[in-house]
Amino acid sequence: MVALLGVFLVVTLFASSFGNADVVSLDDKDCAGGYIFVDKEIVIDGPFDGDCILQFETQEDRILAFTVVDGDMKEALRFFSIHDGLENNSPILLLENQKILELASRKDLPAALYTTQSGAEIKFIKLPTSNFQLKIQKAVICPFNLGVDSQCGRVVDETSCYCATFTNRNQADQTMYCVDNNMKLISFENATEEERVQAAWGTQTPFWTSLTDTRREGTWLWESSMTIPDYTNWYPGRPNSVSSNTDDCMAYGGATFLTFWGDVGCATMAHAVCEAQP
Repeated sequence: MVALLGVFLVVTLFASSFGNADVVSLDDKDCAGGYIFVDKEIVIDGPFDGDCILQFETQEDRILAFTVVDGDMKEALRFFSIHDGLENNSPILLLENQKILELASRKDLPAALYTTQSGAEIKFIKLPTSNFQLKIQKAVICPFNLGVDSQCGRVVDETSCYCATFTNRNQADQTMYCVDNNMKLISFENATEEERVQAAWGTQTPFWTSLTDTRREGTWLWESSMTIPDYTNWYPGRPNSVSSNTDDCMAYGGATFLTFWGDVGCATMAHAVCEAQP
């Protein structure tokens, strides 16, 4: 219990230098049976003595992602092992066994180890010969595909997942396609997210998003998150402001709108991108 409280005390009080991350600085007393619940990103900073054991857990429907900050995961694994689960016989996660979604995932993302469940245990083997920091994040499971004519990947960061479907459907049917696969029709929170999604699957054909003004004409709302957009990328002259306009859904791409957003009829047939966020 002392070790558990010690870890949580450091999580609460240690000043973060990683934005939204909690930076956890450990010493010997924190290692024996230390337990940390992962909601926001956590970075642990050694020393990591041999026989140090830490347990991490996140919410039941999420998994954990482990990366090394400004370092090499393969090199770091000489000094510790990450076990997939909190049971005594939980298997060790190995980089060579990680499933990589080559076709869509960003190639510049750091090498990561992903659990298959919500808990993991780190067992430190020996003191590292150089300092490194280990980052632990809550993540979503990313499938290889959602059936025929689909493609998935970690196209934005190492914790979220995006899946493109290249079957044409109207906006309502694409919304339900995403929901049926435990995802949501995409909502662009910022330009970086949009640029990375478009880089993964292009803009040669139109893609549906969850942006619509069907609830109130002229008030555009991301239906997937029920939020009004802070960031927009409308094609010049769009959206159409005519009061009788029936172009109530937003799609991007295609020969008309290129990389921009356009308001079109919700019954239009188009591809779509689904997303899952941690």
